Amino acid sequence: MERSPLIEQVLSGENPELSKLAAQGLLPVEPAELVFVQVHLTDHSDPAIAQTARETLGSLETRFLVPLIQHDADARMLRYFANHSRDGEVLGAVLRRRDVPVDLLMDLAPRLPADMQEVFLLRQDRISAVPELLEALERNPGLTAYARRRISEYRAHLLEGQAKVVEVPEVKDQEIVEATDDEVAAAIEAVRQEPAEGEIDEQTGLSDSQIHLLPIPVRLKLTRGASKQLRNVLIRDNNVQVAMSVLTNNPMSDQEIEHLSRSRTVVEEVLEYISRQRRWVGKYPIALGLISNPRTPVGISVRLVPRLSVRDLRNLSRDRNVPDAVRSTAQRLYRVKSQ
Repeated sequence: MERSPLIEQVLSGENPELSKLAAQGLLPVEPAELVFVQVHLTDHSDPAIAQTARETLGSLETRFLVPLIQHDADARMLRYFANHSRDGEVLGAVLRRRDVPVDLLMDLAPRLPADMQEVFLLRQDRISAVPELLEALERNPGLTAYARRRISEYRAHLLEGQAKVVEVPEVKDQEIVEATDDEVAAAIEAVRQEPAEGEIDEQTGLSDSQIHLLPIPVRLKLTRGASKQLRNVLIRDNNVQVAMSVLTNNPMSDQEIEHLSRSRTVVEEVLEYISRQRRWVGKYPIALGLISNPRTPVGISVRLVPRLSVRDLRNLSRDRNVPDAVRSTAQRLYRVKSQ
């Protein structure tokens, strides 16, 4: 990627004042370039500049970081966020990058939390090429029973007699098979030993934090016929298949859907699905929730803006949390409708 002259000046280290501005996020350059140079500045010889860069990077929102990691991050940026972010969505985006360095995967494997172990194991392309990744994962002191079983399956089927790398579909397109009833029961008993944080779900007897530690196939199984409380936890799952299964396998009230339409903690696919359902998007509060939600894809929000009342158009035209395209569309329609 060709860097702007300002970025090149910062990287040269010849202008300390420019480096300070970059560390603070005040350079007039593209966001991806700014993050790129801030990652470099975290190793600056001036401790104050390095600390400022780390603090600025630490304040970045998930909704900004995930697309950047998916499309614009180089290897150094991937390493930085893999090592410094505790956000599951951010770490998941790193693990899913097709070009994620093998040495980074080797470094991450022994310390991945339970849900990220499953994302790691979906990287069959990397595991096929470097079977030692399984050994690195086995050194993880928090290795789940599900991960152990998958490692054994890989060694028995994926790697046996293999002479070259096997190309597999993109990770995001791989379907996850639901766990059996016995596997669900065993997994629930296993996580009961973990610290309980949040409300206790009556259906499983587990807290919110314990539910998130369950293997993805188990969480997927639990989405069928889930209680309202369990739905509320699983609909916010980082795994798209789990979140979508909640919507498609349970009766959802209009109040639940309205709450989801405004949620900034659900995956985009949930918001897209809601926008395609006439029985839901036809209701004004749900449409307004989608439009006002910065996580809703811009194309959907802009399409729905004309349905808003004059009052809501005025409020939206002043809302700095929504994308510029949504805000400008609201401003234009407000001028037309308020005449």
